[in-house]
Amino acid sequence: MKVPNTPENNTNCLCPNCPTHNECMKDQKLFCSIGKTSCELKKQGCLCGECPVASEYQLHDLYFCEQGAAK
Repeated sequence: MKVPNTPENNTNCLCPNCPTHNECMKDQKLFCSIGKTSCELKKQGCLCGECPVASEYQLHDLYFCEQGAAK
């Protein structure tokens, strides 16, 4: 796992503000660390490219909620 699931990373995570984040995902965040969501996805935009966690760990993909954990 490239991105540690730490309190600091959870605080800096932008997932809850993402336009794609929905009610089903309300208790889920830090998808770049913990893996993809089990919720149905309707892509409505992505903040992964703006996320300080993605930037710090040099992640370049989008929609981590769909793709699973960072490698």
